[in-house]
Amino acid sequence: MSNRPKFWAALRQPLLRLHFYAGVLIAPFLLVSAVTGLAYALSYPVEDALYSDLRTVDVGEERLSLADQVDAVTAAHPDWPVTAVRPAAEADASTGVLVDDGVDRESGAVAVVYVDPYTGEVLGESTSYGSSQAGPVREWISTLHRSLHLGDPGRLYSELAASWLWVVALGGLVLWVSRKRRSLLVPRPSGAGRSRTLAWHGPVGFWLVAVLLFLSVTGLTWSKYAGERVTELRQALDWTTPSVTVDAGGDHSGHGGHESSATASPFAVTLLDSVHETALDADMNGPLQITLPSGSGTQYLVAETRRSLPVEQDQLVVDTASGAPEVVEESRFAEWPFMAQVTNVFIAAHMGLLFGLANQLLLAAVMIALVCVIVWGYRMWWQRRPLRSQRALVGRPYPRGSLRRLPWPAVAVIVAVAAGVGWCFPLLGISLAAFVVVDVLVGVWQRFRKPPREHQGEPQLSRRTALAGATISAAVGAGVGMAIASSQSDGGEAAAEAPGVEPFFGDRQGGIETPAQQHALFASFTLSDTELGTGEALDAAAIAANLRTLLQDWSAAAAALAAGEAPPKAAIDGDDQFDAEAVSAGLDPARLTVTFGLGPGAFAKAGLEAAQPSKLVELPEFAGDKLNPAWSGGDLLVQICGDDQQVVSGAFLELRKRAVAAAKLGWVQQGFSSRPSDGGTPRNLMGFKDGSANPETGSAEFDARVWAVDGEPSWFEGGTYLVFRKIRMRLPDWSMLSAEDQNLTFGRERDSGVPLSGGGEFDHPDFEVLDASGLPAVPADAHIAVVHDAPMVRRGYNYDYGFLTQGDVSSDEAEDGHLDGHMHAAHPYDAGLLFVSFQADPQAFIDAQEKMAASDRLSEFITAEGSAVFVLPPGAPEGGYVGQGLFGA
Repeated sequence: MSNRPKFWAALRQPLLRLHFYAGVLIAPFLLVSAVTGLAYALSYPVEDALYSDLRTVDVGEERLSLADQVDAVTAAHPDWPVTAVRPAAEADASTGVLVDDGVDRESGAVAVVYVDPYTGEVLGESTSYGSSQAGPVREWISTLHRSLHLGDPGRLYSELAASWLWVVALGGLVLWVSRKRRSLLVPRPSGAGRSRTLAWHGPVGFWLVAVLLFLSVTGLTWSKYAGERVTELRQALDWTTPSVTVDAGGDHSGHGGHESSATASPFAVTLLDSVHETALDADMNGPLQITLPSGSGTQYLVAETRRSLPVEQDQLVVDTASGAPEVVEESRFAEWPFMAQVTNVFIAAHMGLLFGLANQLLLAAVMIALVCVIVWGYRMWWQRRPLRSQRALVGRPYPRGSLRRLPWPAVAVIVAVAAGVGWCFPLLGISLAAFVVVDVLVGVWQRFRKPPREHQGEPQLSRRTALAGATISAAVGAGVGMAIASSQSDGGEAAAEAPGVEPFFGDRQGGIETPAQQHALFASFTLSDTELGTGEALDAAAIAANLRTLLQDWSAAAAALAAGEAPPKAAIDGDDQFDAEAVSAGLDPARLTVTFGLGPGAFAKAGLEAAQPSKLVELPEFAGDKLNPAWSGGDLLVQICGDDQQVVSGAFLELRKRAVAAAKLGWVQQGFSSRPSDGGTPRNLMGFKDGSANPETGSAEFDARVWAVDGEPSWFEGGTYLVFRKIRMRLPDWSMLSAEDQNLTFGRERDSGVPLSGGGEFDHPDFEVLDASGLPAVPADAHIAVVHDAPMVRRGYNYDYGFLTQGDVSSDEAEDGHLDGHMHAAHPYDAGLLFVSFQADPQAFIDAQEKMAASDRLSEFITAEGSAVFVLPPGAPEGGYVGQGLFGA
């Protein structure tokens, strides 16, 4: 058996747990970040409307000089030194004059006075923040988005959100894609509960991943701790943004609009126009900011400020020391290192500047979608609450301990990657380490706080606990056995300890993980739509009530039978009436398990479509099938397994009579399975071992293949899908093949079960191995080559009905295997396999069956004559019944 599926199944479990806890614990930070990000994206048009009276003017005939415009501002505010000027870039735009008004703002915003470039009228004053030249509204929202107005401590929230955002997004992407759903991209909500919610959460999250990764990476450049790592990386790789140096008046090239507050001389103001002309002659385009020298300085910093396409971020130093302005230093955006250009462009896109209004609307839509995804995530958490405790407010987390199932090299790689990520993103690393420590401590506390709970009748002990208790168990085993034998039966727990007893109550139904018994009976029922006795039609509510009553009655009877006890009296039983339980009176329970399933028709007839699991649909008829309607479909399934055929028959009779008023018997199939004396894999009637590719019960791969979790209604979590197929084998034809041909048909050695490529029975076949003739040792059309990777678990039983004496019950009586007198055409031989598979998604079976029909050479010797699919609900709580969650959903 391949280790690869087991590895990925084991890896998926910690990924699910990480995604779950990251979503639960980090989502509040992401939600705040998304809401404030939405507000920021929408603040651009809001601000344009609010400050249009300051930023726009009526177009005049001729503009005043920049010096005259600055003089008008100085006259209006003589105590505010001028630090920089933003000449009007458009015909209807005002000129912004940056001044030092003596106010030290939290964000570092500076005061700006707006002046009409045609009249010199001072329009008013406001503030300007950062490279986007944000006004007061955007400044306030930007600070809220970045730090919640809490200063440096508040920045930790946004860094934590940005650090985890890419982890949550990528984890969700891997989990969604790995589900192999047909509808990855388009929300297709169906059913109800968690399944319907996930149908929105998954596809919308899928479309958001690329943008969320982009926002996470670019957002971290502003963070405190991760930002330092980003800066170090950019410096090491020479990705830093080039800058120019101004000799006098301090450093004027600060990022984010933190201009010098020193006073510019009146002479410096008079040279503004010539400096502006020099910059224009030097091919400086678009909106400009001219930072004046302070004191006796002679150098001006001229910078392009357009962050939208086309990006214009050139900078010049213009020196007037010689009397005539001249460019002494320049930094051209086109000459920046490529990654410096990319960083600048990406940050502009993050801020909503790159594509203007379209950029802002896209960010707003993404933030709204992210809020929805987060809300859907919390809703699914609530919908995952345990079935036994519908009063619980939230769902349980995914189980811990899955890393222990991974090989040590893989664990070492995961730890190394986590350490590296923690160094690059310190807050992520600290929070992840804290989660691991707390999770381990909680696990230890829960382990020692109370004894392990019962699950499917077996205590959930760790390997270490089991090993530690082995010696004590051996020492006191005889005494405990005597105590159990002498104790009086007190229900399910005591019964589970009796020999030959499989517990009925538990989180999951028996007969799935239970080691296969020797005998099995499968019975299909159709829900009655008329009232017994009167023949009056029943509405959906009445059918649902009958179904609920039947499941309650069946569960009570099955629990008693499995425990070796007399079941409660059936409603139709009279005092002098024959009791079906007498059939198995005095017999050992023989590991009896009774498993109940619901077909697609049950939900439709009972009006329960809203709670129907998303993947429960009738199976198609495949190429090569010769299905007999009398052996196919059904609203209800009863699977009865045990090590004593009479116990199985007695249980069927008991359950059958209880269904009289609610359901009609459709079909019955009986099978057997004999385990070899060495305890190995059972064989089918073709002589080959059947089930070699099944994963170990309880393993991560088994759980991933079988149990339905994601995308299903909450009542169905812990359940699975059962596919039933009555497969008739053409045994007379098969018997005519040589042993070599039989081996090539299966791709295994008949006697040992070993793949023809070599190894052991449970080793994964190697399809690259060649035989002595140079051909693949395992032919491409061999059975194991076609279906080796099907994610399901088989639990089939042989059947042998012998030579049929009623030809009309056979689908192909006249053409089946009439070879050399082995059989008669009028009496075909009906034997084969009652194929049963459990899977988290029936599509796994459909895919495998379609491959078989197309290319499997085994198809020549088998014919499917019966087919059905059912959902097996989770197990019944103590004293409850199977399907209880369905009626409480």
